[in-house]
Amino acid sequence: MYSQIKVKSNIKDYSVSFVSLEDIDKLTNEDYHLVIIDKNVANHFPKLSYGGAIIIDTSEELKTWEGLQIIFDKFVEKKVNTLTKLVVIGGGVLQDAAGFCASVFCRGIEYILIPTTLLSQIDSCVGGKTSINYKSRKNIIGTFYPPNEILICKDFLYTLPHEDFCSGLGELFKFDLLRNKIVDSNIDNILDDKELILTDIYDSLKYKISILEIDEFDKRERKYLNFGHTFGHALEISSKYKLSHGYAVIIGCLIGLYISDKMYDNLDKNSYKVAFETAKKILKNTVQAQEDWFDYDSLMECVKSDKKNTGCLNMVLIKDNNPVIQKIEDYSIIKEALEKVYETIRLCNWISSQ
Repeated sequence: MYSQIKVKSNIKDYSVSFVSLEDIDKLTNEDYHLVIIDKNVANHFPKLSYGGAIIIDTSEELKTWEGLQIIFDKFVEKKVNTLTKLVVIGGGVLQDAAGFCASVFCRGIEYILIPTTLLSQIDSCVGGKTSINYKSRKNIIGTFYPPNEILICKDFLYTLPHEDFCSGLGELFKFDLLRNKIVDSNIDNILDDKELILTDIYDSLKYKISILEIDEFDKRERKYLNFGHTFGHALEISSKYKLSHGYAVIIGCLIGLYISDKMYDNLDKNSYKVAFETAKKILKNTVQAQEDWFDYDSLMECVKSDKKNTGCLNMVLIKDNNPVIQKIEDYSIIKEALEKVYETIRLCNWISSQ
């Protein structure tokens, strides 16, 4: 069993614990605890939704003003108040939406977060960010509001479709690149045996938390964690969310690597090659990439409207095996990177999801 991780926060300290399904079952039956659970998770684990749980049919539409009304209406119906402690069981979308609602309802109610997807367990569960989308702008409205505790249970991962599990490897891929560990990455082994993922979840969370405790509010070092996200978020939007976050981050990382190599010409060539080969293994036989998702003008419009945009295009790149924030002035290198990366992943034998 992995030891508990303590997270120091300027808002409130919290913890990450690795627990059993039995531990979660007991938690959901405690007094004043109100479960809000993803419908798919409830179908796989019906005991967790007994006793008046709020069951949510989760999609990206939940992260809108209209979607939040579903949650707020349930809060009112269940008479949620400041004594209520939410137990949020689901992936990143439910985490974002329910966390945001918890942060503003009654001016803040406590919640426990139980992430159920690989993407949320390995990355987004820590950091305290809640967010919703507005019009074409992703995660533009939100708060910093950490849960009281985070509980990681491996049982949820075994119910994930192969495509969703592989999408979750996107953030591990990013972390391996940021830590200059891509050559020694465990991703190949994990693709063969999902049981091996727990060590990488633990190590990834420890790495991210070490950065959060230096820069919790995205002012300096935490920005490095946005590697792959500048064009990753843009690709999610251009694909109308047919491309999931994890896959979009992988492609965004490849774009970032290509630009890094062209700008600095000091990337380790073997690491660069291994990164592209590893990405292709994750992406193989998932969702078919469409060429129009990579349209330069459409993507640049999305990038310009991103919440992190400060009037010029700053990207997290890799220089001397370390992340740096670089202002991009020659946009022709972006066009070149988009063409190169699309051609690379087009050859991955992706199967259509349609």
